[in-house]
Amino acid sequence: MEDGSDQKCPMDGFMYLNSVNGIGPITLNRLLERFQSDPWKVLSASAKDLATVRGVGDQLIQTLQANNAAEWLKKEKEKLSKMGGHFWGREHFPSFLNELPDPPIGLYTLGEIPSTPFVSIVGTRIPSLYGKKLARKLAFELAQAGICIVSGMARGIDTEAHLGALDAGGKTLAFLGSGLDVIYPPENLHLYQRIKEAGAVLSEFPLGKRADRRTFPMRNRLVAGCSSAVLVIESAKTGGSMITARFAAEQGRTVFALPGRVDQPESQGCLDLIRDGAILIRNSTDILEEIAPMLPLPSKPMESDTHATQNCLNDLDNLEKGVLNLLKGGDRMSLDDIKDAINASSSQVASAITMLEIRGLLSKRADGKFEVNL
Repeated sequence: MEDGSDQKCPMDGFMYLNSVNGIGPITLNRLLERFQSDPWKVLSASAKDLATVRGVGDQLIQTLQANNAAEWLKKEKEKLSKMGGHFWGREHFPSFLNELPDPPIGLYTLGEIPSTPFVSIVGTRIPSLYGKKLARKLAFELAQAGICIVSGMARGIDTEAHLGALDAGGKTLAFLGSGLDVIYPPENLHLYQRIKEAGAVLSEFPLGKRADRRTFPMRNRLVAGCSSAVLVIESAKTGGSMITARFAAEQGRTVFALPGRVDQPESQGCLDLIRDGAILIRNSTDILEEIAPMLPLPSKPMESDTHATQNCLNDLDNLEKGVLNLLKGGDRMSLDDIKDAINASSSQVASAITMLEIRGLLSKRADGKFEVNL
């Protein structure tokens, strides 16, 4: 972030506009489109020019023209700096977020946003023991496969998903429905601290902002929009998880749902999602097999890339090397054949295959079998 003395820094202007009451992401994007993506032109525009933007009324015009940007920015940047945080623009976002019809103008961030693929896991705040166990297990196995787990740090399924990723030594992102300095629920303070060390905590809201009925749906659209896919584990027919699933479907993301008992209220949302076209999953293998074609894979190594390929091979774990050695002779095998040959579980083999595909060392054929690219 640039020094606060440079008031005309574009990122400072975005940060201030992001804090103005009465402006949501859609109106803010309309304002920037009208004023050449320059936040300072928005703040210095005449009432007449501001009124030409759809959604901008008299009250908002008065707020924009009576701004105290310099004073507010100085205080906000000092507080953020003391936390060790940053306010990042869209060039730093996970790529999928920029595809949203209403992307945030910027994100307050603590930690580092990884470059690995993202899968979001959401669900009820009051899960059953079955839901808690499966959320942590699935997150653990997906994180082991190199997937960054995304959730909202809420009680229940969100918390278990973050913990599963952390237990695996993996990466996780938490989008907050409050300012970055407002930890909710308060009992997740330790989790918050762990997440910022193994990924990032993010918010589009200014510091000090308390969560409310409006901020949670806004948070949910980012949880959905950040990822290749969203997994719902236990949800009632209505609520935040179903909103997140709807956002994901509208954005063209894959929606997974874990089935539950038909006579339990916390299963009804997932059962409805499955009925309406979400993919039923039984384990992490189902997810990894489904999302592997959607992940950005490197091209097949060329002859001139021998050194880079060797480095890639050196980074493989023993199971990944075992899968690769099994297929090096030109054999083409299904996941079940590979599992039986190397005596490993389906989820372990699926994780290894996904990582080999991501590295460009393995490909899945049209018949569902795998072959090496070397």
